[in-house]
Amino acid sequence: MFFISLFESNLKVKNFAKKIIYYHSTNSTNDDIWNLYSEKNESSIVVITDNQTNGRGRSNNIWFSKPGYGITCSFLLKEIFPREQFNLHAILIPVAVIKGIKNFLSVDLSIKWPNDIMYKNKKLAGILIESKISKANDKTIFNIGLGINVNEGYVDFPLELQEKSISLKEIKGHPIQREPLLASIFNELDLLINTLDTSTLIASWMDYCSHKDAKVEFLNNNKSINGIFKCINQKGQAVINYNNEYIEYDGAINIV
Repeated sequence: MFFISLFESNLKVKNFAKKIIYYHSTNSTNDDIWNLYSEKNESSIVVITDNQTNGRGRSNNIWFSKPGYGITCSFLLKEIFPREQFNLHAILIPVAVIKGIKNFLSVDLSIKWPNDIMYKNKKLAGILIESKISKANDKTIFNIGLGINVNEGYVDFPLELQEKSISLKEIKGHPIQREPLLASIFNELDLLINTLDTSTLIASWMDYCSHKDAKVEFLNNNKSINGIFKCINQKGQAVINYNNEYIEYDGAINIV
């Protein structure tokens, strides 16, 4: 069981996560968040569960989580960056996750575009970001789903994921306490929001990027082409070199 009191005792945030809700089991924490937001119009909710039965990832993928072993939660975050820098929200979250994990466990991780958390080419955590425009102030509200493999073992993952996924327990060699770990991530995100600097944030993302100057496959004018991933720009878009032309891109990318 995820102990909310232990989580709260380690939490030091001011910008979000003011109301924490725990469900022993639920279909989807992202769906729960939207339902609660519609019912109560509260924009600072966190939903945490030990058993998510129908979690979703990016591109309609299913997010696997073994009950009671990982971290599965969703939280609301108000618009931070101007509308023209909308994509930077997807850059902010993985940087906070990596910094929070490193502060707690001294583990070096990397980011695969735009926000998959990796350890030596294996996926450790996934982030799903959904958004809506608030009717009250025309500002964007973000629903951020976070799934982290914490205490799973190799055999706990489905066969098709065993060679692609890894947990913090496998990396460190011992079980990890989930509550202070999640608090460390939230505390780091709050600190990043408080000291927000776009250039520093982008530099941090690039420091963690696992595929700088790597060949990538992406869609351009509905055609699949290959280019070289160079960096991200001030809008949070990927910049890809294709035949010496620099294309700004915010869609899905495959590492070739």
